[in-house]
Amino acid sequence: MPHVRTATAADLARLAAVEASGDRLFDTVFGDVDWPPPPSGEERAAEPGFVLVVGEPVVGFAHVVDLAGRWHLEQLVVDPAHGRRGWGTALLDAVCREVASRGGRRVTLRTYADVPWNAPFYARHGFVELAPEPPWMAPLRLAEEEAGLLWHGRRVAMSRPV
Repeated sequence: MPHVRTATAADLARLAAVEASGDRLFDTVFGDVDWPPPPSGEERAAEPGFVLVVGEPVVGFAHVVDLAGRWHLEQLVVDPAHGRRGWGTALLDAVCREVASRGGRRVTLRTYADVPWNAPFYARHGFVELAPEPPWMAPLRLAEEEAGLLWHGRRVAMSRPV
């Protein structure tokens, strides 16, 4: 099983490039998309929550934010050149263990409903769609709308107990 660890300061510089490589995979589904540039690793690490990484050098990461006691998986990405090796599953399992160790009871996320490595992947790992979405997710939906994510397909909120 791939070794997942907490991101170090040295790892943070690699996160944006890993995310950009993952974003390019969406071109196979949506066509050529001009995604906004990803946040830097330093920006991610500055938010309340945690960042886990896999690989040396980093080839994948998970960013979980603490939204007033709600643990939300903001991003999980593995560089497609390293995909299909269990790295994403290892990251997701580590996220759930880390949230539980911090006293959390569940992890939420927002993702594309019909992209195979999005909602179907999470469903295989115990996540279920939240319908209706909880009111506290309204700012997350608005941020997705402002970033243009809604143009490419239906987005869903999902949750899993840890």
